[in-house]
Amino acid sequence: MSKNTKDIRTHEADYKLTQKFLDYANCADASYAFLKYILYSILGILVIVLFNGCSFSFKSIDPQYYKFKRLCKEAKNVIYDEELYRIYKARYNKERYYDEKTQKEYLQQDFKTRSTKAVYISKDLNRFDNYLYYKEKLIYFYEDYWYDYKGLFLQGDEAAGWHWENKKTLYCKDHIIETRK
Repeated sequence: MSKNTKDIRTHEADYKLTQKFLDYANCADASYAFLKYILYSILGILVIVLFNGCSFSFKSIDPQYYKFKRLCKEAKNVIYDEELYRIYKARYNKERYYDEKTQKEYLQQDFKTRSTKAVYISKDLNRFDNYLYYKEKLIYFYEDYWYDYKGLFLQGDEAAGWHWENKKTLYCKDHIIETRK
């Protein structure tokens, strides 16, 4: 009789071990299915990033970006001397400029820009007040804005190597927005 009792317990132990193994296998199947969906999601995100030029940013969901665009449209630009401002624009990156209208030569070093310290509007948004002078005579006042935003940007080329950047800056002057590094 003791022999039958021993066989029954062994059979029960084998059954419990088999049941635990099946439970583990079911759990592993569920984990595998979950892992499969995670891998497909990661692959989908990588495809989206690839189609975006290997870059993506969060500026489109940042309210400060829209505030920056609004401030850029409303930026003050005041011309105090139309003639000198016209000459300043015409002599673009020239050391010397001869103006036919005034019959006078103007030097680049005579035009000076003075900026105030940054006015912090918010954490990533700054304003500068700039004054353009010609020989201490004020000819132009303008506001410019700087907006720093976060993202993930692939930079570089085959020769210099590739690297990731996580911050870029937008610059607004004369109601025109440019990207700065």
